[in-house]
Amino acid sequence: MGPTYRGKEEDTYAGRVGNCQSETFHIYSGHTIGHPRTRSKPSMGNWELIRACIGLLAFVGFAWLLSERKRGFPYRPILVGLLCQVVLGLILTRIPAITQALGVLAHAVDAVQASAVDGAAFVFGYLAGGAQPFEISHPHGDRIFIFAFQALPALLLVSALAALLWHWNVLRILVRVSGRVFGRLFGVSGPVGVSTSACIFLGMVEAPMLVRPLVPQMSRGDLFILMVHGMSVIAGSMMIVLASVLASRMPDAFSHLLIASLISTPLAIGMARAIVPSDPAMAAQPLELHNEYKSSLDALTSGTLKAVRMVVNIAALLIVFVGMVALVDRFLGWLPHTGAPLTLATLFGWLFSPIAWLMGIPLPDLQEAGTLLGTKIAFNEVVAYVQLAGMPQGAMTDKSTLMMTYALCSFGNIGSVAILIGTLTSLAPEKAGVVVRLGFKALAAAFLTSCTTATVIGILHSLI
Repeated sequence: MGPTYRGKEEDTYAGRVGNCQSETFHIYSGHTIGHPRTRSKPSMGNWELIRACIGLLAFVGFAWLLSERKRGFPYRPILVGLLCQVVLGLILTRIPAITQALGVLAHAVDAVQASAVDGAAFVFGYLAGGAQPFEISHPHGDRIFIFAFQALPALLLVSALAALLWHWNVLRILVRVSGRVFGRLFGVSGPVGVSTSACIFLGMVEAPMLVRPLVPQMSRGDLFILMVHGMSVIAGSMMIVLASVLASRMPDAFSHLLIASLISTPLAIGMARAIVPSDPAMAAQPLELHNEYKSSLDALTSGTLKAVRMVVNIAALLIVFVGMVALVDRFLGWLPHTGAPLTLATLFGWLFSPIAWLMGIPLPDLQEAGTLLGTKIAFNEVVAYVQLAGMPQGAMTDKSTLMMTYALCSFGNIGSVAILIGTLTSLAPEKAGVVVRLGFKALAAAFLTSCTTATVIGILHSLI
């Protein structure tokens, strides 16, 4: 048993959100990540283990089908990425000192979330979680959770803090060191190492801008790594938002989301290098990470204003995407049917349940898992996580919930392809044709990465 890393802090923002979204907010304590006390650890049957192993082989096979070098397929980068995943997964989820450190980080995230809610409550009052001016007859608690006012404000505060830490050279040191580590471990060029390491902190749009002058000189392979990795992880600011959404089902959600991005990084690089081979010619070029801010106040202001656009975009896209799901469901409901009407969720479940089968998802949860995978690809990870959080308790097993938390943890969706194409073509107009042709291949590679990550975590969760 690992150390307790999330205590009974009744006033944490995650706790408040959890009470709003579900009937109860269970505090997991006295366990290592992935092993809740509320249910005994399920044992993986031999058949599930065989399915998971078949799935890993199948995902490598899909990578071969996508590869530009089928003859003499470079399988080594994928094997190295898988090995790194297993080692990192064991270190991050089974070593008490590491899980305790993640617990400290989770408490810090609680503080950021609570502070963001305090600021939002000052502006929006009870809509953002402030004192209610009237009695609420809500079946799930004494507060109403409103995503726009209680989850999205955290983005503003996190973006401002990130800009401040960049100005103070803290983030720049982290990015510079991790970029060198990535370069040595995975043999990627200097610009790619910096951009991929920064992506976990800043996001898939902001990270390539750190190496803006060198993007036009990148090879197809290097550009492909940027695209695959960008759609295989999520940014730190989005982790906080999604952790608040998942609080009712998984109180330690932030730790899981952080681990998912960390262990997906080596496999995303390996997957990309196997599908589109890289040219390491730029590895020796010196890199300077510049500070664009004139003062701490300028950093706070600029970071906040940059996040405003992101907040508006997320809110607008959620309105449109959720509305589109409802619209399609209404059209499908007009079709002749016996029993329950056909829905988009049902179609996604049928289409992606074979992938869930290959991942080793327990058989009773294949339809739900397939639905979540399809929703995430067709719409985005926020919509998928909202659906996961909204499932009734017991709708999926603990193992399936854990695996889907990792499988959904990426920016890999159709909308992100357009965003990445727009970002990279604006940085390197002469590479527009290359980037466009690589777009959906990068999405497929990122999807394989996320599925493999979830499969590895499922095996580790059940066997160790």
